[in-house]
Amino acid sequence: MRCEPPPAASVGRSYPVRVLGTGAYLPRRKVMSTALDAEHGRPPGTAQARSGVRQRHWADASETSSRMAAAAVRDALTAAGLGPADLDAVIAASVVPEQPMPTNAVLTLRELGMDSRCGDGVEGFDVNASCLGFLTAFELATLGIAAGRWDTVAVVATEIASKALNHRDVESSALFGDGAAAAILGRAPDGDADPQVLSLRFETWSDGADLCQVAGGGTRWNVVTPPPDPRAYLFAMDGLGIMKLAAGTLPAFLSKVLAQAGTTLADIDVIVPHQVSHLGLRYLRERLGAPAEKVVDLLETHGNQVSASLPTALHAAVASGRLRRGDTALLLGSAAGLSIGAAVLRF
Repeated sequence: MRCEPPPAASVGRSYPVRVLGTGAYLPRRKVMSTALDAEHGRPPGTAQARSGVRQRHWADASETSSRMAAAAVRDALTAAGLGPADLDAVIAASVVPEQPMPTNAVLTLRELGMDSRCGDGVEGFDVNASCLGFLTAFELATLGIAAGRWDTVAVVATEIASKALNHRDVESSALFGDGAAAAILGRAPDGDADPQVLSLRFETWSDGADLCQVAGGGTRWNVVTPPPDPRAYLFAMDGLGIMKLAAGTLPAFLSKVLAQAGTTLADIDVIVPHQVSHLGLRYLRERLGAPAEKVVDLLETHGNQVSASLPTALHAAVASGRLRRGDTALLLGSAAGLSIGAAVLRF
């Protein structure tokens, strides 16, 4: 099939939506890369050298996806000066839910104490866009608020990646951490030019479908129709293949999303990327020209937290004062597929 080149991107519409508060939850258990090397019989320093991760946090049995999500939402609500009763909707993102049904959003609302005794119900649903889950939920919340459907929405990503790691594969087993992070989105005041979401863009190329996957656990391979190899239930990725595909698509994508926002990379005050890998972050800085001082990099201490990775970095930037009101931020991520997504917002 011949693919025609897309038309040049033009300045798109902006959305009168602002981030009211952010929050995050980091599991109690800290796992050092040196401990992973010792546990799995590797030479000391192997895990950190391959992954760029010195430590990460993994959830224990009591730290479920919904409990972590609720803790992050409470943190974000406190920062926004709001409570659960102020929410119109909760959109939860994760690659693997706590259970097939009901959704993480339902379980998170239960953890928040939001039941039929609270009066009007809160809309709640899940999205699964791999590592782009938070940005996809952010887009849905933005469009819903801008359309007048909701006034205040909690967007939360919660991930327990540690339970799906194949420790025979150093590249992936040393890279991932667990955690949850949230943002509360609300309508910007009428007539207020700041803050607002300046652009949103997502693209998917399906030729990367086999490069990053968990093959088992769905309708193809499961307890009824088990896979020929039980490792199908574990995460597998071709890191080099993903990097090659992303390198061929990301520059043009970034140009389009910045053009739609009517801005340039030089105008961006803070870049909040998905913490994909040390090679991916280095590519962002060195090949795409993103100044190192503008890029939020938590990989060494958090690892790749899947869809919770980007909002954790966003919360860190806000909590530290690195991202302040009036700043322009670029939220940028990639996911299995290959998919790439971004949002430009005047914070």
